[in-house]
Amino acid sequence: MSDLRARQRQLGREAIVDACAALVTERHHLDFTMKEVADRAGVSLRTVYNNFATREDLLDALGAAMDEQAQALGGPQAGDLATRADLFDAIGTNLDIFERLGGLSEALAQMPLADVGRDADRVARTARLSEFIAGLMPSVPPAEARAIAIVLRHLLSHRSWFWLTREYGLDAADVNRVVNWAIAVLIDAAEAGNLPDPKEKQ
Repeated sequence: MSDLRARQRQLGREAIVDACAALVTERHHLDFTMKEVADRAGVSLRTVYNNFATREDLLDALGAAMDEQAQALGGPQAGDLATRADLFDAIGTNLDIFERLGGLSEALAQMPLADVGRDADRVARTARLSEFIAGLMPSVPPAEARAIAIVLRHLLSHRSWFWLTREYGLDAADVNRVVNWAIAVLIDAAEAGNLPDPKEKQ
């Protein structure tokens, strides 16, 4: 395949993924047909099936596309983080990327977890980030540190970004400011020994 044909195929594939993201974002559910995706992308149904044999393959491609585009925009990786300051820098960068990716971020945030699946790379990234956050709380018992880190990891996710901005109406700057504050408060509280008490009655 020539470079030109390969590039055209890649552009067609990207258009299909973008069309799928747009449909999911508009409808807030996954009730779409491959024909609708083809029409939205401006390609034939055959082209859609040449790129994605099933709906599941297309939905999987949404997650892969977001990962690739986020990385291309300079999205930080858990392995790049060394200090607490790095974490707070990464929060702002990620929120900016979620905004810039727009419909793709929104589509993934609205997909049921059963449809997103447990992608091995995503699971590994979550584990690395959770370990890093737990490492910022060295005096906290490991089990508590892990639980707190996973809660903080959720605050950093595109799902939290979606709910805070699209559902509850905060702007990106407010989300960045408040999420930074919440994470700092929780880490400081944990390090000071103020941990969740399972016996405490609310």
